[in-house]
Amino acid sequence: MKKIFLDTNIGIDLLTNRSPWVVPASEIMSLANENKILTFCSTLSLATINYYMLREKLARDLIITKLGNFISLCFPISVDVNVAKSALKSPFKDFEDAMQYFSAVSEGCDVIITRNKKDFLESKIPVMESQEFLDSFYGED
Repeated sequence: MKKIFLDTNIGIDLLTNRSPWVVPASEIMSLANENKILTFCSTLSLATINYYMLREKLARDLIITKLGNFISLCFPISVDVNVAKSALKSPFKDFEDAMQYFSAVSEGCDVIITRNKKDFLESKIPVMESQEFLDSFYGED
C-alpha cells in the first residue's frame, strides 16, 4: 500500500475548507478511509493547521474534533532531533519544508503531496499536487 505524506497546506485546505483545493484533498482522505492508501503528516503540521483554524475563528471544540478526525486517517510522524539535524544540513532553502521532507523520509513515504512543488525541488521522493496524485492513482487501476 502506498504511503502518502501530506504537506501542511493540504491539511489546511482540508480542515479549513479552502476552495477549490478542499475537493482533491477530501478525495485523498476518502482513499485513506477506504484503506487504499496510508496517509501521514508531521506533528509540526498539526500545530500549523491548528494555528490556521484559530485564525479562521473556529471554536476550540470544533478544532479539536477536526484535528482528531484528521489524525484518525492521517498518522502524525514525530519531528525528532534527527529530522531537525537532517533539515539543518540539507540544501533545502526553507527549514520548515526540509523538516516536512525528512519526516516523510523517516517514515519511508512513497510520495509527498503539496500545493507548493517548488518548495521540494531537493526531494528524492516524488512530489505531486493533490489532483496530480489522484490522476496518477486512478491511472494505475
